[in-house]
Amino acid sequence: MKININKIASILIIIIIALTAGNHLHAQQRNQQGSPPIPNASQIKTIVMKISDALILNDVQSKQIYDLFIAHFKEVSTKIEASKPPGSEMEALKTKFENEVKCILTTDQQKQFKVFMKQSKPKHGPHHSHE
Repeated sequence: MKININKIASILIIIIIALTAGNHLHAQQRNQQGSPPIPNASQIKTIVMKISDALILNDVQSKQIYDLFIAHFKEVSTKIEASKPPGSEMEALKTKFENEVKCILTTDQQKQFKVFMKQSKPKHGPHHSHE
């Protein structure tokens, strides 16, 4: 029985592609079923710029809020990588984060922040109603 190296290589490549695609699909399904993907530093900077513009933050407030966002999403990412934390734990992290942000803001800015966060919530997904 003669073994054709090209056939074996082709079969291995197909298997590798199939496994890679399967893992990628599984990761996408996890993201669709769970939380949205964690934003990177550039995306966080854009978010903070939008908040800064909407709430008319000063430079110190913007920097503090940027630092809070970085720390918050780092903590969220660490928890997600370690295990799939229950929704209540993730909600507690979100509440803690929002309270930390509010400590930096004036009373008027806190009200604007609450409105901003409501407007920024995704309107789709398993935990949100379809409006």
